[in-house]
Amino acid sequence: MKRKKPSLPEEPVKLRIHKGDTVEVISGKDKGKRGVVLKALPKTNRLEVEGVNVAIRHTKQRTARLPDSDGQPRMIPGGRIEMNNALHASKVMLVCPHCSKPTRVGYAFREGEEKASRRKYRVCKHPECGKNMDQK
Repeated sequence: MKRKKPSLPEEPVKLRIHKGDTVEVISGKDKGKRGVVLKALPKTNRLEVEGVNVAIRHTKQRTARLPDSDGQPRMIPGGRIEMNNALHASKVMLVCPHCSKPTRVGYAFREGEEKASRRKYRVCKHPECGKNMDQK
């Protein structure tokens, strides 16, 4: 029997979390863990976080389809392979680089006359902080 794929959302979601941000997991088996976002998938509203939602797969050693440049068969090593699985974006909160607390994300605009100078940037919504999250 074929496994049904989860349906995609009707519209891609605007993720407020980007690749390279530090996040904290707020629900699930890895609650309380912090990690760096390795990959952001806005079409499915998911994130791949380093060290969170790790799956272990046991594989045998085998030869690769294509040989090496020498013509020798290339071996793929076996054993326990740990890989990070993606988790839903609603299960994590962005950690502010200034106050190092998990926080919501707001937006503000830079002031300026030219079109290029008026850019949107992320702001920490924590009441004690309120600093720019895009500058480190």
